[in-house]
Amino acid sequence: MQGILGNLGNFKQPLIIFVIWIAVFYFVLILPNKKKQKKQKEMLDSIKEGAEVITVGGIKGTVASVAGDYVEVRVDKGVKITFRKSAISTVLE
Repeated sequence: MQGILGNLGNFKQPLIIFVIWIAVFYFVLILPNKKKQKKQKEMLDSIKEGAEVITVGGIKGTVASVAGDYVEVRVDKGVKITFRKSAISTVLE
């Protein structure tokens, strides 16, 4: 029994290093990404008619209507294009 517990000490240092690496990845990669996703979701949920937007494809226009997950964007007189909300990259103030 003592032999098994004695060998357990050999695994403590690599385990501590592994836990530190997980913490570093969490705070450097995962946490900022979660914050960015939350901010993007809030922006998409706040889209209203009349807001100027830019799509991920670079098309700039004014929101004509919002219906569920879709946004109709007016890009010129009489020209409207329907996009998914997720295709909106920026809402201009």
